[in-house]
Amino acid sequence: MRPSWKARLLLVAFGLLLTVVVGEAAARVWVAWRWPPERVAQMTTHSTVRGRFASHSHLPFVLNPDFAGHNRAGFRGPELAAEKPPGVRRVACIGASTTYGLYVAPEEAYPAQLAALLSAAHGPWEAINAGVPGWVSVEMLIDLQLRVLPMQPDVVVVLEGRNETFPQAYEGFRPDYTHYRRPGFAYAVSNYAHKEVFAWSRLAMLACTLRGERFGWSETEEHPLYGGIFWENRPTLAQAEHNLARPERSATWRANLTGIVALCRARGVEVVFCTMAFVPDKLALDELPREPGLGAVLAAQVERNNAAMREVAAALGVPVAEGARLAARPELFHDDCHMNAEGHRERARIVFETLAPRLGGR
Repeated sequence: MRPSWKARLLLVAFGLLLTVVVGEAAARVWVAWRWPPERVAQMTTHSTVRGRFASHSHLPFVLNPDFAGHNRAGFRGPELAAEKPPGVRRVACIGASTTYGLYVAPEEAYPAQLAALLSAAHGPWEAINAGVPGWVSVEMLIDLQLRVLPMQPDVVVVLEGRNETFPQAYEGFRPDYTHYRRPGFAYAVSNYAHKEVFAWSRLAMLACTLRGERFGWSETEEHPLYGGIFWENRPTLAQAEHNLARPERSATWRANLTGIVALCRARGVEVVFCTMAFVPDKLALDELPREPGLGAVLAAQVERNNAAMREVAAALGVPVAEGARLAARPELFHDDCHMNAEGHRERARIVFETLAPRLGGR
């Protein structure tokens, strides 16, 4: 006697359930064997820290104070007291990854080497390395007011110009750069629904993420630097070249430099600008399409940004350290803008030589 359709349906349902249970068990074993706990935690929780980065209420991300080489104040380098010690001066270096010092140790990055040069010539100085990879001048300006100036720096050094080319090149330009960085971006809630499911099902986790991105999962959203970018506004090379040729695209850069100077001078803080060195033959980035000719296009824009920095400096009486000239020494560079320890030492020397006359015998 053949089983009824209900019995057959129950048998199929039981088979599917058994397959899911066995698959889930196998997935749990595989994930525990192949993936480190940090990766599993990233894909199953809504954490406010992600590697070297941490969430912030007014910025897309800052440095994680618990990451190796960072201090409790959220800057790169040794611990700094909230109150500046008597007899000690501080130099704060604001910028992005070229200030932070990718590829070099904290003590090799130019802020630390600059503080060492200042200490040898002018008594004890401490460095505040306020560089955060991925930042543009909008974030630098906010961070200066919220987190850097409360650390009581005596001097602020500004280095930027390469990351600035990204919002300057993107389509749909807005002066506040919200066409480039998503307003209110917080990677702590990235892939929210997926992580809720992954917390109880490793099989679903593998189905969505193993060897690719499926069913709405986005690996890009998991990266603090890239998750908040409006990738739909990413230009072609022709569009980037057209956009960068428009003078109004540099207005935000000029305004933010002016704002930085105003904030510092209102507190009696000396300001030094440092121009950006860029080596187009070593181009390495993801924010723009890597097409032949992109290096030359960006090199031209970096120099336009350097020129704008010089013009703002001349109008406001700010000294300029010509770090751009280091581009003539490509052996100092890992890629188009990140340097090795010797390169950071040379940049520190250039900034020191520019700053030293302003200090006099102090």
